[in-house]
Amino acid sequence: MKRAGKRKLPVLCVAMLLAVSVVQAPVFAGEFPDSAAVAGPEPIVITPEQVEQALAHGAPGEEKTVRLAVRADADAEHLLVRLNAAQILAIYDDHPRNLVVLETPLGVFASFLNGDAFRQLAEELDVAVENIWVEAAVRTTGPDEREQIRRAAEEQGMTLLAEPVAVKIEAWVNGEFFTNEGFDAFFTQWLPSETALDRVFSTAMGFNPKNGRFWAKTTVSSVHGDRQMVTMTVCGCVHYYFVVTNVKTFSDVLDAPYREAVHRMAAHGIIKGTGDGAFRPGRLLTRAELAAMAARFYAMEEEGDAELAAEAFDDVDADDWFAGYAGALYRTGILEGGRFNPNGHVTADEIYAAFLSNEIVQSMFPFVGERIPAGGPYATRAEAVTIFDQMLKAYELFTERVQQRILQGWDHERSESRTNE
Repeated sequence: MKRAGKRKLPVLCVAMLLAVSVVQAPVFAGEFPDSAAVAGPEPIVITPEQVEQALAHGAPGEEKTVRLAVRADADAEHLLVRLNAAQILAIYDDHPRNLVVLETPLGVFASFLNGDAFRQLAEELDVAVENIWVEAAVRTTGPDEREQIRRAAEEQGMTLLAEPVAVKIEAWVNGEFFTNEGFDAFFTQWLPSETALDRVFSTAMGFNPKNGRFWAKTTVSSVHGDRQMVTMTVCGCVHYYFVVTNVKTFSDVLDAPYREAVHRMAAHGIIKGTGDGAFRPGRLLTRAELAAMAARFYAMEEEGDAELAAEAFDDVDADDWFAGYAGALYRTGILEGGRFNPNGHVTADEIYAAFLSNEIVQSMFPFVGERIPAGGPYATRAEAVTIFDQMLKAYELFTERVQQRILQGWDHERSESRTNE
């Protein structure tokens, strides 16, 4: 019998719905600050006048970047910003593709806020839109936190390239916390230009100390003068975010034309290899392996998914290595129950079909090239990885375009010097 899922929340803001599940590390011995602790300082409220002035920088009804300056001390270590849903509707109703940019001394938040979702939420909860607030918080980390994160990352073969920050995004209704689900945004940091980001092995990571899991995040970077602009995707939950180098290689692809794609997917945690230092690129991909790659690509797996797969599929046991991945795809509606056929093979068209159902990938795919054909009726592991890498590039292109919009009109020195008035 199909297990009932959670109540589906509207997607309140849209960024890149991609967070690659990498590995699980030891959970912190110390307790991670809860939402109230992270909220810490007095909130900085974005006023209707600020929104009105930001919208006035472009013609009404014209797609624009809505830049909102957060006035705070340049050396602030913790910031909490509030934006009322009524102001979100004003931005959205001007143009649904307006990009909201919150400039703070600790980094820049950016997102396409979904006004219709906030209207839906107000109607479902029977509250006025003015009683709904979005809170975005960012804070620096202390020495003990940084050391714990560094050790946890190094145990998984990762090297930190920048200091972690803690980020959260939440919805509050009638003065009470409502949810941190449905939020996906971009967060931009400025790092020294000499920070060594490798195109293949470097990425941003999210880390949840409550369960010890890392997630690779879509990341792009560009150098401007003596600073490097790094833009990554973040979600609403209170997580740490930081840039790492995560070198993972396989002995049997070092000279192959697809080696970069294989190593990028390994660095992002999408593939694991065969456990003996090899990848076996010519082997046909199985349905179980595809389920694992897809679930890792979107960080779908949750506790209980393996048991769910055993209930949903006649040929899956809860202790099968792929059960959690199959259960995640079933829970999210990508797979139907019945027979899973884990050892069956897949075509390149089937891999593309799973991706191109996503509107973001559909819009970006024409810019990343034609479909990669399989050499035979079924896709090999190397061909599958090349397709996944092509899809990741589509997400990176989307993030790059957002970074360019953030950069337009950006005055970094002015941002650093903003103070409370």
